[in-house]
Amino acid sequence: MKSITALANTMIGLFFIVTSGLLLFSCAPPHTGTDNKTPVPPEKQPLTDTVAPEPSVINIPVRMRTRVIEQMLNQQLSGLLYSCDTLSLGALKPVKIKVWKGDSIRIGLEGNELHYTVPLRLWLQFSFTIAALGLSHTEYQDVEASLALEFHSRFLVDTAWKLSTITRSDGYTWLSDPVVKVRFLTIPIKPLADMLLASQQKTISSIIDKQVSEACNVKAMLLPLWSKIQEPTLISKDPAIWLRLSPREVYLTPFIGIDSMIISSVGVKSVVETFFADSPSCHKCDSLPAFKIPTSLDSSFVLNLYSEISYESATQMLRGLLVGQEFKSKGREVIVKDVTMTGIKGYALICLDFIGSYEGRVFVYGRPEYDPSTTTVSIEDLDFDLSTKNFMHKAANWLLHGVIISSVKPYLKFPLKDKLLETKLMAQKMLNNSELSKNIFLSGSIDSLTVGGVRLTDKAIQATVFARGSLQLSVHD
Repeated sequence: MKSITALANTMIGLFFIVTSGLLLFSCAPPHTGTDNKTPVPPEKQPLTDTVAPEPSVINIPVRMRTRVIEQMLNQQLSGLLYSCDTLSLGALKPVKIKVWKGDSIRIGLEGNELHYTVPLRLWLQFSFTIAALGLSHTEYQDVEASLALEFHSRFLVDTAWKLSTITRSDGYTWLSDPVVKVRFLTIPIKPLADMLLASQQKTISSIIDKQVSEACNVKAMLLPLWSKIQEPTLISKDPAIWLRLSPREVYLTPFIGIDSMIISSVGVKSVVETFFADSPSCHKCDSLPAFKIPTSLDSSFVLNLYSEISYESATQMLRGLLVGQEFKSKGREVIVKDVTMTGIKGYALICLDFIGSYEGRVFVYGRPEYDPSTTTVSIEDLDFDLSTKNFMHKAANWLLHGVIISSVKPYLKFPLKDKLLETKLMAQKMLNNSELSKNIFLSGSIDSLTVGGVRLTDKAIQATVFARGSLQLSVHD
């Protein structure tokens, strides 16, 4: 009897121990991941920006009014131009002569040639002696006449940006009677004009060439603009948007004359980019490089824009979609408590906090990919980081078998359609006769947008957008 009682007591004791153990096991807390706090970057090469910005040509019109050259020539060629007291005209000697500029010099344009009319006023004084019956009498006679010398110049610019002209004579035109009669003498003026033209042509031609070169100093005109366009320009304050031009080559079309204007076009092949927030760095080229002469200038234009979704915005989007979601596997379930997104080494880093059968944090990496058919950025090739993998193998191996990744992946999509529309409107606003600096204006239109690719920066999901259209830089008086 005692043996039976002892056995019974032993059985009761064992039942109590087993029951207590089961109760303790059933009340034990879920696996926790409190040690998994810092992500370990993937053992891959960092993703680098593979989207190269596209260059395009900005056409800058160069216009010089002929009246400016006229004014400079009239200032330079004024008053007495020539004087001589020892000329001979046939039997008349000595003959004194003085030449002044007459009315204003006039300039005309025809193709790539300048035509000048230089009015001159002549004064002659000669003497002749009359002798009779042993007596002689010397008289002095003043004669005035006027004529216009004609010149033409071809103009060109060398690769050092120096405008030069080659001026040649086209003869002369009489503006008053070319023959002067004094008593019984007829004084021929034409030989005098020929002599005058021969003696003054070189002088007047050199003055014209010098003044045209100074009036049309293309390099002096372009250097301030060349320097200015390389400086980042704040084109919007709210939000802060900067425009940066990085020139690569320069083109210059031949000069032609149209409606009293000498016209050319300078094409600056440049990468044109926009940046948000802080002013971007720039590497200025101070000297104006030698230009190339193009067969034609491309009027199409590409503005390199960078449309961004900040990680703060991406996180808010994911929280709205994922927080509270339940993921189940093999009788266990976890609930998303919080989610954040950042970037590291060009990869997306998704941080998920769970409660339920597993309480803790896991990190998931992936690369960005753009789908043009849906204008959406998705995160592809998802995988756990090394610290998550190591911890899960020990504490919650069941989570590693596709539960989290397959459940989270459909939510990791970020639409760009609204951002692209916003970018297009912003770009068009920028190009609506925007003043880059005093008297320098940017104008153009956007025809289409194309996403060249996406990358993850330290602050945002960034899409490189090519805005194609037309653009012109103009300088106003």
